Amino acid sequence: MKSSLTQRLGPLTINLDRQRFAAESLGELLNDPQKRRMQTMVSGQFTGKTVNPSEGRTANHWALRAAAAPTAYSLFAHACQIDIDEATSVKTRLEAFADEVRNGQYRTPQGETYTHIVHIGIGGSDLGPQLLDDVFTHLKLEGQHPHLDIAFLSNVDYHEVQERLACLDPTRTLVTIVSKSFTTRETLLNAGHVRRWLREAGTEFEEAALVGITCKPDKAIEFGIDRQRVFEFSEKVGGRFSLWGPVSASIRMKFGNAVFNQFLEGAALVDEHVALSPVADSLPAWLAICDYYNLQQGIESLMLSPYDSRLGLLVPYLQQLWMESLGKGVTNEGKLLGTPGCPALWGDVGTNGQHAFFQMLHQSALECAVELLAVVCPAHDDQPSHQILLSHFLAQAEAFYNGRLNTDEQRNNPEINYRTCPGKRPVHVLMLDRLSPYSLGCLLATWEHRTTLLAAIQDINPFDQWGVELGKTIAEQIEPCWTQLSAVPKDPVTRHLLALLKHQQCDE
Repeated sequence: MKSSLTQRLGPLTINLDRQRFAAESLGELLNDPQKRRMQTMVSGQFTGKTVNPSEGRTANHWALRAAAAPTAYSLFAHACQIDIDEATSVKTRLEAFADEVRNGQYRTPQGETYTHIVHIGIGGSDLGPQLLDDVFTHLKLEGQHPHLDIAFLSNVDYHEVQERLACLDPTRTLVTIVSKSFTTRETLLNAGHVRRWLREAGTEFEEAALVGITCKPDKAIEFGIDRQRVFEFSEKVGGRFSLWGPVSASIRMKFGNAVFNQFLEGAALVDEHVALSPVADSLPAWLAICDYYNLQQGIESLMLSPYDSRLGLLVPYLQQLWMESLGKGVTNEGKLLGTPGCPALWGDVGTNGQHAFFQMLHQSALECAVELLAVVCPAHDDQPSHQILLSHFLAQAEAFYNGRLNTDEQRNNPEINYRTCPGKRPVHVLMLDRLSPYSLGCLLATWEHRTTLLAAIQDINPFDQWGVELGKTIAEQIEPCWTQLSAVPKDPVTRHLLALLKHQQCDE
């Protein structure tokens, strides 16, 4: 029997039958103002309206996808044609450069081909490309360059710098420096380390290796990057929404433009679906409405488990998209939210999670929703193994909702009571036909729209991140205190901890 809460979009299918609400349609769970805000969010993004009120900006990350699949946006592209044209122009330049690196036309000063790329970025400038590299590498795609690999450098911890550079040859390494503002403290500090490493091999290697990805090209040029190797994206593209454009330049170089454009086309399918569907009926809207309902019921945690080991970096990527976008405390009108703006997102691949934290979800009092993702067709031919994996996927979806309750006769038996699993966890089931660049693009764009629609329901801004700025500002105030005696932290506990750190620092 076909479920009323199953929906399919291209390679992606969702089932939401195991929920706690009894509404015949998900739209019944929202009031009219919430539906209007959802419609305003969708139409605003695709027609260039200000959807980021605190910064007075539009959100045009979708234009990066339109550059690869323009026909999908034909009904509303006219309103943002300048954005699409700019994205297309940069995409054309980037494709040409990626091809030059891949075919050996762009060579080192010694006339050799490049064998490695160091990708320097943090947050949205790192997590997205790193996810793509991990998934595409596991897919063993036909376009993958046989002699070009990527090392990602994000953490300001110098241990990571040493580890990443230890096995690389500075004479054959390209360096992509990715920073929206080109002022990100961590990224520029690490870029400085890598520049010195290149310079030790010769200044000519430093000059040839640097590639800049930013919305501030003048700053990248001032840093010392040749203008021909600076690729710009718009300030209207938020960092956590940016993997669709030049931020993923390293991915184009390693896997080829055809592969990356398939990824964009998968996302374009979702954009078209969301733009043309009734406001509460799109696939991402269904998920967002369930998330909102669960929050109202006090369910403030969401566990995501992909039953595919190739998606091991999916949760870390989505955590930034989800919680940086929705981790807000007030509405656009300045009113306090009665709940968190989103459930805390966490998880691990199945079946690993089953032998770690699933026990807590099955039997503890923690209120948590569950999202399980499976890939129907594997990239191997061991069907019995895959059937076992999918059996676990189906079994956990059933167990989380149905649970295991004791009968009346058994309730006086303590040994049996220990086995009780209450069930009634809200369960989202997602299935991809197969894992490919196209289906991954579809999945990630679904999560993006889910995020912005959940924000719209609650009247919060998913495109700013003022909380991130607070810690950065304090860190900048503390840094001089290490070397300047006259500089003292304002906070007394910080002063005490800094004194302890200085006293205990190694002299070496």
